[in-house]
Amino acid sequence: MIHDLRSTKHGFTLIEILMAMSILLLGIVGVYAIFAVGLVNHKRAVDNTTASVLAGSVFDDIAANYSMYYYDRNFNGRPDLSEDGNSNGVPDWFEPTQSGQLRYPIPFRRGYRYDIRYERSHEVPQELFVSISIYWRAEDSERVETFQRSIFIKHLPLDDDQSG
Repeated sequence: MIHDLRSTKHGFTLIEILMAMSILLLGIVGVYAIFAVGLVNHKRAVDNTTASVLAGSVFDDIAANYSMYYYDRNFNGRPDLSEDGNSNGVPDWFEPTQSGQLRYPIPFRRGYRYDIRYERSHEVPQELFVSISIYWRAEDSERVETFQRSIFIKHLPLDDDQSG
C-alpha cells in the first residue's frame, strides 16, 4: 500500500485557529480584568495606609508636643486655637469645607486634611481620648477614615483656675 502524500492533512484548519485565538483572547481579557481590580484595590490600600500613617503622626505630635495649640481649656472637644479667638469667623490656617467644617491641612502631604476631637478625663486629667479623622479626595468623592487612641500626657499645662 502506497499512500498518496498529497491527500493527507497537514496543519490546522481555519476554524481550529479561530477557536484557539478566541480562547486565548478570553483568557487575556480575564487576566486584564483581574489586573484592573487589583490596581483599584492597591490604590485604596495605599490611601488607607497613608491615612493611618498620618493619623499616627498626629497622635505622636499630640503626645510629644501637647501645648496651647492642642490644649482645650473649656473641655468642648476642640483645641483652643481652633475656636476663633479673634472672632473673625475663620480660625488661622484652617480651610473651611463646603459643609462649614474646619480641618487642619497636613503640610507634608498634599491633599490630606485632618480634624481632631478629644475629651479629657476628669478623673485622670493627663489622659486624653483622641479621635482623628483624615480626609482626602479619591476619584470623584471625598474619603474619610477615623482613628481613635487614648493618650497619656506627661506635662499637662495648668488651667487658669489651677494656676493661682
